[in-house]
Amino acid sequence: MKKILVVIIALVIAAPTFAQQKFGHIDSAALLELMPEKAKAEKELEAFAKEFQTALEAMAKEYEAKVASFQQTEKDMISTVRNTKVREISELERRIQEFQTQAQEEIGKKEQEVLTPIIEKARKAIDEVALEKDYTYVFDSSLGVLLYAKDTEDVMAEVKTKLGL
Repeated sequence: MKKILVVIIALVIAAPTFAQQKFGHIDSAALLELMPEKAKAEKELEAFAKEFQTALEAMAKEYEAKVASFQQTEKDMISTVRNTKVREISELERRIQEFQTQAQEEIGKKEQEVLTPIIEKARKAIDEVALEKDYTYVFDSSLGVLLYAKDTEDVMAEVKTKLGL
């Protein structure tokens, strides 16, 4: 009984604090899509990835040519030559896989490099609007964590104004 009374008293004391809080939400993914820097970053990233794609296509052509040549002449090869050709093809497969892994890592690093300043700029604008408008919390509705938003305000317009969009 005493525990229930303590909880009720704590809720009564804390109720005014909850009432004073102001909540907002924003769709950060939509905000990023509106920023001209995002389109520029995507083009830069596409050009970077295209270099890897071109190199990978060249490796794939080399692989296909070696396999086709091997398949045409395999019957006439002595076992030592056949084994050597199989090792060459296997080595090329390994290099292609290694290249793909390294390319994905490099593209991921480049994506982070070009998007981080844009995300930081958006975050700064959101922080500034939250401070100016006295929001206690601003939730990101694009992440799917905002399940209900009746008592929150959409701060997209203010942030767009802050960013000059």
